[in-house]
Order: sequence, then C-alpha cells, then structure tokens
Amino acid sequence: MSDLLARLSAVPYRPHVVTDAANEDYDRQLREFVAYLKQPGLIPSTSDPNEYLQALSPSKNSLSFLYLLRFQIQQAQKRTKRDLPDSIQPGGNLWNLAVRFLRSFDPIQIRYSLDEWRQLVDLVASAAVTSSKAVLGLKATRDALERLSPSGIFTSTHLLLVKLALHSSAYTYALPITDQLLCHFPTDTEHVHHEYFLCSEQAPNTALVTDASGISAKLSYRDHLQYFLYSAMIYMALKKWTQASRCLNVVIASPTANAVSKIMVEAYKKWILANLLGQGKIPSTPKMISPHVIRVYQSLARPYISLAEAFEKGDLYKMSNEIDLGQAIWQADKNTGLVSQLFEAFDKFVIVKLGRTFSALTIADVLQRTSSSPKCPREIEEFVASLVMSNSMRASLSHSPDDNGTTMLRLSLGSQTHPFYREEHIRAKLMRAKTALDTIAQGVTQTDQTLELSQENLQFLAKSQKWSVSAEKVVSSGDIGGGDIDEDLMGDGQ
Repeated sequence: MSDLLARLSAVPYRPHVVTDAANEDYDRQLREFVAYLKQPGLIPSTSDPNEYLQALSPSKNSLSFLYLLRFQIQQAQKRTKRDLPDSIQPGGNLWNLAVRFLRSFDPIQIRYSLDEWRQLVDLVASAAVTSSKAVLGLKATRDALERLSPSGIFTSTHLLLVKLALHSSAYTYALPITDQLLCHFPTDTEHVHHEYFLCSEQAPNTALVTDASGISAKLSYRDHLQYFLYSAMIYMALKKWTQASRCLNVVIASPTANAVSKIMVEAYKKWILANLLGQGKIPSTPKMISPHVIRVYQSLARPYISLAEAFEKGDLYKMSNEIDLGQAIWQADKNTGLVSQLFEAFDKFVIVKLGRTFSALTIADVLQRTSSSPKCPREIEEFVASLVMSNSMRASLSHSPDDNGTTMLRLSLGSQTHPFYREEHIRAKLMRAKTALDTIAQGVTQTDQTLELSQENLQFLAKSQKWSVSAEKVVSSGDIGGGDIDEDLMGDGQ
C-alpha cells in the first residue's frame, strides 16, 4: 500500500516560470500520470480505496482523488446492483467525498480528465434529485463549474445547473453561472487550434474545450435554446426582468431554416410578459429576426399581443377582460403567475407616469387613478413607498400635521431618478458593458486564431499572393496575347 500511495501522491511538478518548454514538460507529466491511473487493476482487490482517499488531498492530488473516487463508486454500484447506492446519496460517505472534491479540485489537473469530472457531477446531481434534495446537487454543480471556470463556453453541465435550479426553486444559487456570457460551444477535435497546451493558463477556451475532452455530453440546438429559456425563467422568478428579456432575446432571435420551434414560440410569449413587467411596453423585436419569423410569432401569440396592447394603452378594463378571456391559454402555457403580476405592474407604471403631469397628489388621488385591484389608502401608500425605496420613481411622501391623516405624494419633475442613483446606474451599466466587450474581444481573437485570421497570417498571405502574381507575369511575358490579370484575392475581386 505504501508504494502505491506514494505513487498516487506524487503530484506532477508545476513550473513556476511559464515557458513553452516548461508547459510541454508539465503537459507530458500529466498525460503520463492519467495513463497510469487508467491502468486496469491499479487498486488491488484486497485494498480498501477509502484508505487511499483519506490520505490524498483533493486540491493537490486531484487526478488521483478523482479516479479513486470514481473507482469506489463503481465498486459500490456493483456490490449493491444499484446505480445510486446509499453511500452516494446526500449524507453518505461517497457523497461527502464527492462534494469535498468538487469544491476544491485543481482545475489545471482536471482539464486532463474532464470526462471523469463530468460523470461525477452528473452522478452527484442525480443522487440529489433522487433523494428529493435537488438544492444540494445544485450547490455542488455550481461549485464545480465555478471551480473549473470554463468561461464563455456552453456545456451540458450548464443545462443541468438551470434544470436543478428550477427543480429545487433555489434560483439565486444559479446566478453566478447564468450571469456569465456564453459565446462558445465545444468544437470538433480536428478544428482545434493546437498552439497551446492544456496546462497553459494562457490557452484560449476554444483550445481547452472540445468534444473529445469529455467536458460536455453531446449537445443539440434544442439544448442551447432550453438553457437560455430556463435561465430566463430563473430571472423571472427573481423579478430580474432585464436579464430575463436578454436571455429570451437569444432564443427568439436564434437562426432557423424553415420552421420555428415550439421552444422559440414559448420564449416569445414569455418575452412579451417579461417586457411588460419590466418596462411597461413591448420593445421592437431584434433586427436579426426575419419578417417571416416575426409573422409566425405574432400569429401564434395573438392573445399575448392583445393583452400587451391593452396594457400599453392604459386600458384597465380591456386588460382585465383579456386576462379573463385567456385564462385557459395562460394556464396551458404555464404563464398564469406572470399574467397575474400585470395588475401590480399596471399600477406601478401608472404611478410612475404621474410624475410627468403632476408635481403633487394625495394618496386618495393616486388610488382613483390606479385601482387595478381593490386597495385601501393604506395599501396604496405602502405600494408607493416601495416604488420610492426601490428607485422606480423619484418622489417623497409627507403626512399632514392635522388630524385628517392626508398623505401627499410629491413627485420630482424631469428626471425620475436622483442624480446619485442615476450615475451609479450608468456606472454599473458601463462596467457590465466593459466585461461583455472584453469577453467578445477574447472570443474574436480566439476565432481569428482558429480560422487562421491573425494579422501575421494575413500579411503572409498577402505577400504570398504578390509573389505568385509576379511569377505569373514573368512566365506569361513571352506568350502571344498573354493578358496581365491581377486579381486581388484579399479585396472584393473588382
């Protein structure tokens, strides 16, 4: 046991000075170590794998720990003839070891065994759902993704995460992942740019994640749509309407050949409701959506459009009728909860619009202009106070000193938001835009490298073209009737 434990505990040397030669040597050591761990019969049948696991560190000996843990799980499955034995259920010994590992593994080492890593994450999630503790699987999956940090890349584990969040109703746990910008998919091995080693921290994501790596199960176009639809549902449950609309935009604007999928139509319906609840109106549809697709959306979501038109016009009576007439539709589409929130949103935007006309009103006047649902002056006052505190409107409430108990709502003319909050809001938007642009710029660079569109390569092609043209001129100079054709392959060909 001591010899085997010493071999399993031997961590490949990670270079402190990053050079191509050092990365190459570290890459070789890690690949050889993985090949050693994959040997059949590595653990003697008379040995207890748990003793090795207790002696290894999941953060330093990540590869050894992962393979031993997977081996012990397989042994438990064979012994109990169950896919999910009790030991891998929440609270079991193997569960505790797996969760401990997913929170502390070395992401550089695990790049060399992503398939084993993904299978462990899937198993932990299945065990949590089976034992009716999906939230525990959600936490473990989130920790694993954050630890691996495949930023910008969509994998099957992302889809698993949002499903667990919806299943457990623990929406906030998914936000660290859903807030990330995804712009890459796992690629075929033959299309990978082989300039970097997996152990290089400077390697682009497109070089790190491929179909062959095993980080993701086979993905389809439907999986991509589902992820953004489920992410939008998470944001809507948290009343984060802007983020929800952003995710739904991805779904409804996805390219389509001939037919619009059911997922896209469902997303369009939710897109209408999310924008009504967040902005009080339907924005113009993204320009990349073809007119044909828009017509399909509008024909299949006619009740939602009629409801939105009544909401935007401020016609409370018509909106109420549309909601009553479409009860069966909202229920069939599982949008009843969103539709029921329209009354409160109607009140909100009516009150916010009052600031454009009035400088002060009594709460009784405000009540007369809203009344989307029966409210007493006390309730409408609390509602207005919540709008003020959430910075939805710039106003103040003041109570009359006499005994009549009149409360005045004083609205600020012009900007509805205090300058300080407006500046903070703009600063936050600029920071988010900067982060998004940095991610996009990184993606463009990686794409250029993959497509061989780097500046150096383009300059080389341009020089090669000039050389070939010059050579053709020399060869054809003695030909009778030889034309001097100089076609610019780097230009528009004119």
